[in-house]
Amino acid sequence: MHYIIYVSQAKKPMDTAALEALLSLSRQWNTAQGLTGMLIYRYSTDAENGYFIQMLEGGEREVRALYEKIRRDKRHHTVLTLGEGEIDARMFSEWAMGFKNVDDTLFAGLPGHARIGEASFDPAAFQHSNVEALKLLKFFHDAT
Repeated sequence: MHYIIYVSQAKKPMDTAALEALLSLSRQWNTAQGLTGMLIYRYSTDAENGYFIQMLEGGEREVRALYEKIRRDKRHHTVLTLGEGEIDARMFSEWAMGFKNVDDTLFAGLPGHARIGEASFDPAAFQHSNVEALKLLKFFHDAT
């Protein structure tokens, strides 16, 4: 089973309707392709911007193809791969695309928290290990 974890910054904040439309299409596509995963969206009131972290899992060809499509999506930028590799079993087997919309208050206290685009954000630190990203995704998975 192949996986990719990435983060990105939304070009403009996404409201509930935009997020629901994105999820609806994603879930249909993922179901058809045998993909599962988790998407977290956070709107930062300080930066007045939205951020994503997502894990995709499934067959390597399908995961890579979807990730390339995501990288070209004009709704976000600064797409950074946090981790990629093989896992024995799916983490999110029950979700074509699990989703959480979180705010700064909740997000700031969680492991793996960082603000893309700010001086304190160090993409190299994230790219060397996906442990913190996995902890964050697992926290939201287990909280549902």
